[in-house]
Amino acid sequence: MLKHHLNVVCDDIWQRLENSKRFGISQGEETLTDNLLLYLASQRLSTIKIIQTPKDKESVKGTDWEWWIGNKTTGFLRYAVQAKKLDLKTGRYASLNHKVGEGVSAEFQHKILEDYAKTNKAIPLYAFYNHLDSTDLPKNWNCPLPVDHSKLGCTVTPLKNVKKAISERGWRTFDKIHSFPETVPLRCLAVCPNIAFASSGSGKAAIQRFEVEAKVYENPWGWISEMGHLQSFEQMPRQFYDHELGYYPKRILLIDTSECEFNE
Repeated sequence: MLKHHLNVVCDDIWQRLENSKRFGISQGEETLTDNLLLYLASQRLSTIKIIQTPKDKESVKGTDWEWWIGNKTTGFLRYAVQAKKLDLKTGRYASLNHKVGEGVSAEFQHKILEDYAKTNKAIPLYAFYNHLDSTDLPKNWNCPLPVDHSKLGCTVTPLKNVKKAISERGWRTFDKIHSFPETVPLRCLAVCPNIAFASSGSGKAAIQRFEVEAKVYENPWGWISEMGHLQSFEQMPRQFYDHELGYYPKRILLIDTSECEFNE
């Protein structure tokens, strides 16, 4: 069931961007994110929770999303996520080197993501919203499930790949970023046993994911469920958010994988 809904999300983004190109109606990153979350929320799934963080400081820097994926048996992994949309005309991610802020205080978005993830013990990822014409479909398929190109509507890759793409001329393209074996469909974070299975039961407090020493967390739902009632970022729990750093996620998504096939 969880795999189905994540497949629907990827298919929907793929189709929306195709229609966007066909009819000349722009779909921005925030619109695509909102539609994704609206669909998940409308399904009223017990395995998915979506929280909007406080909006007392609209200018506060941070990440687009924070994802908590796992279950109470094996533990949860925490991801800090920045979303980017493919430029359908050029096949490039034009804003990978985007800066946030103005003047001397401006900071590269990827640096903010890196600092946030390191300080708050999360895995830094980029999520990409994509669509390709049939003539441009990639030869690489980094998922063990059968090839289904519409699942490339939403893909993820670790920050290290984005930093390489920024540093290398001509690498900010769909083809280059999806040539990295770690670039996979969104659903893989929740349904692939090689990624989603945290296994804190072995007594380990951290495991390797996306070449990052990832902290394995206990079930966070108890405190995450209270986040939607907070009035300011400063009220967010200090054991999970470094207020000295001052970066916060815009939204929090929790996915419980306890009903996934690899746990059966």
